Amino acid sequence: MSYCPRCGVKLPDDEDVRFCPNCGAPITHLKPREIKVWQIDRRRRIMVFLLVFIVCISATIAGVISHVDPKQAHEIVKEVNKLGEVTSSTRMGIPLIFGNNLMHTLIMFVPIVGPFWGLFVLYNTGTAYAAYAILYKASPLVLFSSAFILPFTWMEFISYALAISESLWITYALLKRNIKRELVLAAIMIAVCNILLLFGALIEAAIISSFPS
Repeated sequence: MSYCPRCGVKLPDDEDVRFCPNCGAPITHLKPREIKVWQIDRRRRIMVFLLVFIVCISATIAGVISHVDPKQAHEIVKEVNKLGEVTSSTRMGIPLIFGNNLMHTLIMFVPIVGPFWGLFVLYNTGTAYAAYAILYKASPLVLFSSAFILPFTWMEFISYALAISESLWITYALLKRNIKRELVLAAIMIAVCNILLLFGALIEAAIISSFPS
């Protein structure tokens, strides 16, 4: 027994029904095997995403706990503060944050190269936390953990994990010579990352501008 996805009316038991007799909506019939394959594929993608998300956090933590020379820490903090001043003092704050994060994210979508680039960027992000911890005599892990209080941190890490996991799926599709469907999914993931990073940039710019100069 099936029902129309648009109006909810009960459909005839005939499997050849292509349109709803009540509202005319097209009816798509999925065989049990097709439904099962789709469910397995969705579960695999969720598992890969979660695994990549954990790897992204781990790569950042590796940078957080790395040894940073005090002189190097001062230079890192100086550069980050300079970027923060530009972001808060001009109208280009949101485009700068969004553009920078989007550039790195798009590179992470590239097969094979993307995941390595992503881990490199995240490791360097961790070293920035380590530099701040040295100068302000704070625990680097506590400093990094506190960043997850802010929503844009979650948005950025989710975007990076989506990009890297999709890079892995594109590589897998290339090996299987079934790239067309994966490119469509990649386009959807890019759109999702764009939305996440844009909202993240809006929130981050608002927080930076709220601090006194």
